[in-house]
Amino acid sequence: MIKKIVTGNMPTKLMALVMAVTLWLYAINRHTGDLTEVVGLTVAVPEGIAILEQETEEITIHLRGPQNVIDTVEDMIKDRKIQARYVVQESPDVIEDEIKQTIFITAEHLDLPNAVKLVSVYPEKVDIVLGKLQKKKLKVSLQKKGEPAIGYVIANEFIFPGEVEVTGPLNVLKEASFINTVPVDIGGITGEQNRTFPWRIVIDQKVAIKRGDKAVSVPVVCNEDVRVWLQIVEQQDTRLFEKIKIKIIGPAENHYAIKLQDEFANVKVKGPKLLLDKLNAEDVVLYIDVTSLKPPGPYKQPIKCFLPKNIELVDKLPEVHLDIRETTRSVEAK
Repeated sequence: MIKKIVTGNMPTKLMALVMAVTLWLYAINRHTGDLTEVVGLTVAVPEGIAILEQETEEITIHLRGPQNVIDTVEDMIKDRKIQARYVVQESPDVIEDEIKQTIFITAEHLDLPNAVKLVSVYPEKVDIVLGKLQKKKLKVSLQKKGEPAIGYVIANEFIFPGEVEVTGPLNVLKEASFINTVPVDIGGITGEQNRTFPWRIVIDQKVAIKRGDKAVSVPVVCNEDVRVWLQIVEQQDTRLFEKIKIKIIGPAENHYAIKLQDEFANVKVKGPKLLLDKLNAEDVVLYIDVTSLKPPGPYKQPIKCFLPKNIELVDKLPEVHLDIRETTRSVEAK
């Protein structure tokens, strides 16, 4: 009786089985999703080793799994909750200077749900260069951004300490002689800041060297900071005034006729740029003093100059030739 129930009407039962399997496959395919995304690649190294070069910091992964899980994974990738992480097992003791390795990225390097399958990775292998770490004292170079206020310049800069201890790759530190500070903003700075120093400045956590025609920047560790003093002064400049009329200074009751060979002269002055920019030709007074001179001439007298405070002559003024004679009135008076 049981055998008849099981084996009876076989064609109909086989047809039902085929239809069930077909429906199951249809349902599976309908609810399976594919996802191709770019994720970050982090390579972790043991203490005493640094990564000098890494071929890429991103990889493209192709995933497949239930559509609802794939949707969740897509959101996690966008939130950077899923990334590739590879841990290097190399010991610092086996590295003399640097060593090149090729790492292969597999599903074990991605924190994926069990229902999701890693179909492919591109690139599936990544080249890295590992370097041994060492300590070295490097000179500190102050980095600045911006410009002082108009009319001001930085005359001197002082850094203490002048050297700091840096931990970095052996082959890089062999070639490095200095390390930069983080950029210091000096935009709009004036002499008033002379009273606010010293500034405490942080050291940049990388060293730059040249490899052929290429500049290479390598991460390092420096746990020190420095103090910085800047000497900010007014910018000095020069200015030339041409054809300034020479005045004659003499006694009030002077009846002599005085004739200058050259009535005008050029004068070059120096001083703070802000003052020079405001200086007019009327502020520069050239004169000769004839108080002690009596006819007949000729005479040769130095040109003298009166200038505003903090303004000075650049070059010595020349002498001027003059002729001094008695006027008709002074002769008649005798």
